[in-house]
Amino acid sequence: MDTIVAHTHPFVIGVDTHARTHTYAVLTAAGQHLGTETFPNTAAGRSRAINWAGRRSGGVTDALWVIEGAGSYGAQLARNVADTGYRVVEAARMGRTGRRGIGKSDPLDARRIAAAVLSLPVNQLRTPR
Repeated sequence: MDTIVAHTHPFVIGVDTHARTHTYAVLTAAGQHLGTETFPNTAAGRSRAINWAGRRSGGVTDALWVIEGAGSYGAQLARNVADTGYRVVEAARMGRTGRRGIGKSDPLDARRIAAAVLSLPVNQLRTPR
């Protein structure tokens, strides 16, 4: 039996990335939502976001960051987060399944990105290239 993310990481930070802003959601391993915030996609904004997420997760370095678009809009964030010592993985593509009638919401998408990995086996996580 493979170990799942919820058993190895006490917190998961999901990030919905866009050209100008990124939206961050912090969840506990049990799926409890600790906060969601949007920051500019600038050096200062990314730094503030990493500090914000660190405060929400008690500063533990084994928090897992799940970044949508880690090869495009989220590439610089992925490097910044990894340089801080956190593990970073690429978010799976979030389809429209389960979102019918809900509409587009960056805060909801960030939470979905984080929640989607909680039950995944750790060996199925994809590290950004």
